[in-house]
Amino acid sequence: MKTAIQNGKIIMNTDTISVLENHSIVIENDIILDILPNTEVLKLYPDSTIIDATNRAIFSGFANCHTHLSLTLARGIFENESYANTPPFPGPPRRSLPKISTEEQQIMVLLGAIEAIKSGTTVTMEVAQGIMNYANELQKTGLRLVLAEQMSDRVSGSIGEPGKFESDQQKLEDGIERIIDLYTKWNGYDQSRVTVALAAHAPDMNSPKSLQELRVLQEKLDIVSTIHLNQLWGEVQNIKDNFGTTPTEYLEQNNFLTSKLVAAHCRCMTKKEEQILGKFKSSVSFNSSIAARRGLSPNIKDLEEYGCSIAMGSDNMDENMIEVMRTGLFMERVRIMDGRNPNPNEVYKWATQNGYQSLGINDAGFIAKGNKADLIIVNTFKPHMTPQTDIVSNWVHMGQIQDVESVMVDGKWIMKNHKILNLDEEYIIKEANQIAKKAWNN
Repeated sequence: MKTAIQNGKIIMNTDTISVLENHSIVIENDIILDILPNTEVLKLYPDSTIIDATNRAIFSGFANCHTHLSLTLARGIFENESYANTPPFPGPPRRSLPKISTEEQQIMVLLGAIEAIKSGTTVTMEVAQGIMNYANELQKTGLRLVLAEQMSDRVSGSIGEPGKFESDQQKLEDGIERIIDLYTKWNGYDQSRVTVALAAHAPDMNSPKSLQELRVLQEKLDIVSTIHLNQLWGEVQNIKDNFGTTPTEYLEQNNFLTSKLVAAHCRCMTKKEEQILGKFKSSVSFNSSIAARRGLSPNIKDLEEYGCSIAMGSDNMDENMIEVMRTGLFMERVRIMDGRNPNPNEVYKWATQNGYQSLGINDAGFIAKGNKADLIIVNTFKPHMTPQTDIVSNWVHMGQIQDVESVMVDGKWIMKNHKILNLDEEYIIKEANQIAKKAWNN
């Protein structure tokens, strides 16, 4: 079966971004088979199912390069309980996340997945400990997934907390085992729609030995790695106190920096650290919405200039990548006091093509013949998306979650005409409300 999406404006983003009109995208199985004039479709592909995309635009789907789906449980709470940005650390305490059952956690994860799909996300890197508990439920959504099992060997304490660092050998071994188990079961599942990555929690949560062993494992498995890096000023102080250096230098000393690393946050860095990260061509997940909530922002254009590839992620509580994209544009313009830079095309590329590439997926994230068919259809026949003198600029500056009508991953619709196809959206929302109410009231 072939599907031809006709009459929509096709957003092409290879080296430069352009808008292709009066053309169709022909999809066969999981691949974009052809992009050709509308008049040629039935001549060359007479058996195609035609999808009319009049008054629509076809964009690449978003790549969410850093999220924690089960933290939807903390929505409305953790956004206002940020860690301290100035000493003494860790500052005012944040409430602990309530304990919930595995089945309840699965519901919260699926709630996040629904929001992700509805906002146009096609691939997400889930970073958490114990992903095996919900990997099967999550893959049923149809999303492309990079499952990053996270480990820490710090005996006690949490990110950004002071205190002497002590390593727990059993925690280290258990973490390595979880990563290997997840990789064995899920890496390459469904023609590599699901892949596995490894995650060190953070510099102040991982000993030199754990970082070195994870790096050896990464080489052996040939997978992407990730870490929360320079996330908090308390983290910076902890590494200085325990190891006499900065977080990024600490990772360099322990061979953890590579071109296949996605460093999340990077908000509390010296120029030297930015240069080190750029030297290794590591990717940075610019988690702009949570950064704004935390009152911190990374030096994105500087990181990019030094050699880092900029991707984007939502992080905690919020899976709306449209908001992430727009907030990133605004934050960086405010930071450098420039009302023209970065421009919308750059930010759109951060949130799509760069993100896919940082996750090790080079044949998706931009619409091109031969690429994976991961795309979204956006209704542009809306007051806020009109006039369409620059449709990418409209999408970045004005786009809304309800504009996303349909989402395709690997050539399969996972949302069509606003209907989530693989999940019972109403049931999950009702259940999630009940789970959160019970958990926070106990």
